[in-house]
Amino acid sequence: MDSTILISICTATYNRSELLPILYRSLEAQIITNFEWIVIDDGSTDTTDQVLNELIQNASFPIQYYKQENQGKHIAINTGVSKAKGEFFFIVDSDDRLPSDAIAILSKKVQHIKDHTEIAGVVGLKCYFNKQVVGSSSLERDTICDIFDYRYTHKVKGDRAEVFKTSILKQYPFPKFAEEKFLPESIVWNRIGQHYQMLFFNENVYECEYLADGLSARSILLRRKYPKGVIHLYAELGAIIKIGLVNRCKAYINFWRFFFCDKSSMFHHIQLLKKQYVSFLWIPVGMLFYLKDCLTQKKDI
Repeated sequence: MDSTILISICTATYNRSELLPILYRSLEAQIITNFEWIVIDDGSTDTTDQVLNELIQNASFPIQYYKQENQGKHIAINTGVSKAKGEFFFIVDSDDRLPSDAIAILSKKVQHIKDHTEIAGVVGLKCYFNKQVVGSSSLERDTICDIFDYRYTHKVKGDRAEVFKTSILKQYPFPKFAEEKFLPESIVWNRIGQHYQMLFFNENVYECEYLADGLSARSILLRRKYPKGVIHLYAELGAIIKIGLVNRCKAYINFWRFFFCDKSSMFHHIQLLKKQYVSFLWIPVGMLFYLKDCLTQKKDI
């Protein structure tokens, strides 16, 4: 760790050279600069190398740039965590940006929890570029709870800006599945949430839009193409009693929805359910969603 760097901002990027300067300018505009920017190039074939080298020469804050073979965002994040010098770790996508007071707000929030071993980090709002909150509004005041209370008890919807203690992310790396280049980040957030709480606050620290070729827009396609990790995600979610029976059943439906996308590992995936016998009741519904996806989703990504 570097005592002058509180927050490591990590961007995993792939062929987004034209967008990186926009994010960079929002980092240059931060009112405090106790952060570093880690850019993990996930095998880009455009001018990302050239763009980053130019930005590094002119930056007022430290930039680490690494290029690796294309393996997917989740593996790039693992690389970023291993390189991070900051006490806290903030994932910011290449097509997004930060409001000028984002790091200042986060720097204050993390001071409240940095010495609390039961709290893994802080979570702020994401807004669209027009300042509208993504999803539903958050809680009225700062709240310490786990991710399951936040999502399922308080029923808050929409993406949020998570900033984790780097030391905890090192304990919970994204799992790697052979030949799979996509894995929802929630699989790790859920694993952390079973052991740690977070400080949730109601201020905007992240601005975004969802591009037509972005991961969010292609979510179902990607889950069908790379189902192994997705199946693990829903098997684990279905086992969490705290989220309630209805939400567990939704997880089981999605388990079976993507289960049939990976016919080579069906026996292994069945074993993930362990003694969750109720999950088998939802095979017909999951199969219907699978068939619907087969008819409506494009084959190529």
